[in-house]
Amino acid sequence: MSLPEPGFQEIETTLRALSTELELEELFHFSFEKKHFQLSLELPQVDDALVLTVLTTAKRHIENWRIHTFEQGYISIQALNESLFSSEGILDQIKIRLSGLYGEKKLEITRKGSLSAAELSLIITLVRTLTKKRAGTGLLEQLAENGCTVYPSGFSFREEELAGYTEIKKEITESILLPLSNPDVLAGIARGTRVVAGQSKPKAVLFTGPPGVGKTSMAGYIASKAGLPLVYIPLENILSAYFGESSKRLAAIFDLAASAPEQRLVLFIDEIDSLGLSRNDKIFETTRRMLSVLLRKLDGLESNTSNIIIGATNRMEDLDAALLSRFDSIVHFPLPDKKDIVEILARFAKQLTTPETVELADLFLGQPPRALRDICARAERIAAREIIEGKLIAGSLPTKEHYQAAFSRRIM
Repeated sequence: MSLPEPGFQEIETTLRALSTELELEELFHFSFEKKHFQLSLELPQVDDALVLTVLTTAKRHIENWRIHTFEQGYISIQALNESLFSSEGILDQIKIRLSGLYGEKKLEITRKGSLSAAELSLIITLVRTLTKKRAGTGLLEQLAENGCTVYPSGFSFREEELAGYTEIKKEITESILLPLSNPDVLAGIARGTRVVAGQSKPKAVLFTGPPGVGKTSMAGYIASKAGLPLVYIPLENILSAYFGESSKRLAAIFDLAASAPEQRLVLFIDEIDSLGLSRNDKIFETTRRMLSVLLRKLDGLESNTSNIIIGATNRMEDLDAALLSRFDSIVHFPLPDKKDIVEILARFAKQLTTPETVELADLFLGQPPRALRDICARAERIAAREIIEGKLIAGSLPTKEHYQAAFSRRIM
């Protein structure tokens, strides 16, 4: 069901309230002249991250747009008709222009006629998003605006994602969680053992191991247990088509993270090998620049004891030697052994008997935890299909044979 369309009075009241709330009276102007809506918002800065924010925000509210201009520090887009094959009245549709060129730092929005509910919602979201720093945006929000995925402290983490791996959890607890949770104890020991007391807690940890063994889940486990926000830095969000821009974005994220020492963070970079390949190999100049930034910022963590960075890789042997040397702890995640598999099955196939899980564990050796969870989910789907087809009694649960069948289908 679509939202009711707002009238002019409602639009004016909404936008004036927004302007007052965000204290934008001198920077925010809008008008209806001859049934033509116009809005302008002066901004403190316009960069490529803001340009991308405007485009992605617009796409979330109105699906179809055409791009007139999209370049460094500038974007101009226009909404299309609901039918992509109709061009009638297309110039009447809402247009958005964000410019940071020639000293201009401004958002402009125009529309012939009144605004729809979706368009008003889009404008409100854009104004709020683009003025967050002026309105007191917090560190986590700024990191999110710069392309990171942020999980605030106290976020819910399902420990069944890390079933098994008891020894790995012990190592993580000793080398990371206890120092994070009790820094004063570690600092006291350092003062008693060193001529010049320095940092004892790990500043950078590398997780290695094959895909699907829980490296990413363990980063969430650490942040959850330590009560810290988890900041996931997805490299695909940082990469830019413009030369040198990717390294600037990566540097900006680390600078933001270090800008508030009182806010401790867990920074996580998955597939760090994608930018940390050995410089002895032939790598692109963009990758080389990003690696240089990463090395400098890891060195900079020495002076900021608040944050810890976790990198994850499936290919440790390909990492640059200088990057490897920056990690003061390396944790290897092996494929689960028989005991680990039994524990995983006890969580995801609890209806099976112990002898049945032991038998299945022998069959499943060599599979990572993610694959084991997938096998269990497939077995449940097989059982559900058989219930629907009348081959099983309603309420039946998967048997050992269902898990064997799910495994055989996976490896086909």
